[in-house]
Amino acid sequence: KVMFFFDTEDFTCDESSDVIRETAKILTEEGVVGEYNIVGFLARELVRYNRRDVIDALKPHAIGTQTLGHSFHPTVCEMTDMADARIAYRNVLRAEAEGVGMLKAAFNLQHVDYAVPPGNSWSYMSLYAFADLGMTFYGGCGFTDNGPTRDRTDGIAPDPRENRNWDLWYCNLRMIPYPELMAIEALIPPDAATKERIDSVLDKAAARDAALFYMHPHIGIKKGHWDGPNYRERNRTEWDKWIQIENRPKADTEAFYRNFRAFVRRVKSDPRFEVTDTLVEKPKLKPRVAIGKDALPAIRASLEKDFGAVSAPASWCVYDVFQAAAAFLRGEKSYLPTKAYGFLARPQGVKSATRVRAEDLRAAAVKLPRTGFLPPEVEVGGAKIGPADFLFAALEVLETGAESVKVVPREQLGSFKEIPGVEAMRIGGKWIHPDSFKDEFLSERLRLQLWTLRIE
Repeated sequence: KVMFFFDTEDFTCDESSDVIRETAKILTEEGVVGEYNIVGFLARELVRYNRRDVIDALKPHAIGTQTLGHSFHPTVCEMTDMADARIAYRNVLRAEAEGVGMLKAAFNLQHVDYAVPPGNSWSYMSLYAFADLGMTFYGGCGFTDNGPTRDRTDGIAPDPRENRNWDLWYCNLRMIPYPELMAIEALIPPDAATKERIDSVLDKAAARDAALFYMHPHIGIKKGHWDGPNYRERNRTEWDKWIQIENRPKADTEAFYRNFRAFVRRVKSDPRFEVTDTLVEKPKLKPRVAIGKDALPAIRASLEKDFGAVSAPASWCVYDVFQAAAAFLRGEKSYLPTKAYGFLARPQGVKSATRVRAEDLRAAAVKLPRTGFLPPEVEVGGAKIGPADFLFAALEVLETGAESVKVVPREQLGSFKEIPGVEAMRIGGKWIHPDSFKDEFLSERLRLQLWTLRIE
């Protein structure tokens, strides 16, 4: 599967919008739906400048958000890097609801289905906010792309679990990674090596279960990015008095349009690829499956073997299973998963073997939150055990009927092997953020949402 994404962001130069119009028209003529993730401020500027030509050209395409202000400070990360998750949530929800409202007003939309973060603005709280705003997809999260390949060169059959860059859910959003293949603006300007570069890129794309090609439309006309001179580390210019980036020679822009059309046709005609889009993919998503007690033995066996997302008998994340186990301990008959949440502080498990009683587990289950973030410890019969300790003890009691079970020290979060980029990632010190942005909470809390990881 192949999709075409466009980081549509330059609100500082009306002329940059000409490339949005032209690429959209080319895609429409070629029968391809593009994914234009548009900055809220840009949507407002298109209306202010009465760019009906751009707005009309985008009507056949899928419109998403690239946040309200992109590099405008405070960015998504800067407004959410704080201990108080409630304030962080309100900050980002207020801003992104405004941005989505601008998109709906400019393009007469009823709904916005996806978000793409600018730079490395991977705030865990923005993911939850986008999901609460009704979105399904989240693109550009490089940490979910483990670069799987379809075929092995050593003659060994590939493990199906390796091909999961396309079917991961995290914080209630379906992840669409931006793989490091080729930004479409690499076609500017064309040179003698362009054909060989495209050949190589398409071969790499064909080895994947899914591939995505993206570009920044403003690069079709500009020699560089707009946000560095205007917004690096701070808001450097007054609104509407932005520093302008030098234009490319018109001949290079015109050559890019020809090469862009040729590239789209090349991908379309390649039998290895199926061109798709979020409008097509959303109806294919499977409805959530309720967890019944009959599934507990299989779930328990799966978690004992590999503490992480459960794929059989249905697709469930660890949070789903935790809430189902607590519900069964409370006497409920089934659990239908809704939104999943992780932790705000790293969970702490037992340090040595501890025996807990089934009646104490049932009493603890009554007190557990039935939605929202999970506590890092659970009090059971006067003793504090980890959430994973509680989960495995509950599953054993529910399956065996034992009156007491032994809890042993274990990993509380689980394995990051499905998303290895998360375990060591660091958001701070990168992109356009100032030195005052310390990343005290964001990177760690993004890891702490591991229990929301689901594989469909």
